[in-house]
Formats: sequence, C-alpha cells, structure tokens
Amino acid sequence: MFNKKRKPETTMAQNNQKQLDTLIGQSTRMKGDMTFSGMMHLDGQVEGSVIAENDNDTLTISENGRVKGTIKAGNLVINGTIEGDITATGKIEVLSQARISGNIYYVNIEMETGSQINGQLIYQGGEVTHINKHDKKDKQQKHE
Repeated sequence: MFNKKRKPETTMAQNNQKQLDTLIGQSTRMKGDMTFSGMMHLDGQVEGSVIAENDNDTLTISENGRVKGTIKAGNLVINGTIEGDITATGKIEVLSQARISGNIYYVNIEMETGSQINGQLIYQGGEVTHINKHDKKDKQQKHE
C-alpha cells in the first residue's frame, strides 16, 4: 500500500513530443506570418503571427523560443518569450520561464510559479471563436 510507485505526472508538452510535425530550431529566425497544423515546437524566433489551422493543434514554445506577434492555437505550452496577444481554444500551460507581454484569451489555463504575464487574462468560456469555424461554414454552404 505505501510502497506503490506513482506514475510521474506528465505535461501536455511531454505527451505531444512524440507527435512532432514541425520544429523551428534555436538558430532559426523567421519574419512573416505562418500557419501550422499538428504539433509545432519553437526553439527559435518568429516575428509575425503564428496561427494553427485547427482547434486540436498544439504549439510549444521552449525557454529559448520567442514570438513577436499574435498567436492563435488550440493548445499552447509556453516557456519562452511572447510579445503579442494569445488566443487558445483549448488548454494553455504557462511554464516557469515564460515571459508574456500581451493579453491572453483562454478557456483553460495553468500557470507555474515564476511565470510572468504583463497583460490581461480574459476568460472566453463558451464564447471562444473556434479556429476552423469558417471552414465548417464554407463546407455547409457547399453542401446546400
């Protein structure tokens, strides 16, 4: 009873590393808006918007990662620096090294001690606009 080994808790980032679709390395610097699907891991720097194609896509920003622009994704794991507003339709994990300057529009957020946010936390609840909402409307109109 007392000697049972507990399974270590894993973060969303650890669970999703097996499904990595896109990696932006530490020495990479990009300018311009970009979209991604699936799981994207950012170690480098992006100056521009980073937008997921679907609500179930996940963006992970490491402690070396930097984004100067808007981020819209289903799920986010943030341990780097962001200058801009963030919108997530799923879960946001703000890890201890995260430095965020901008508003966060969230449904579910978890923050570690040491993380810093200079902006507003704005709960979206049922009012969140899903990323692929326009795609669904277009498909419905095509079928009619």
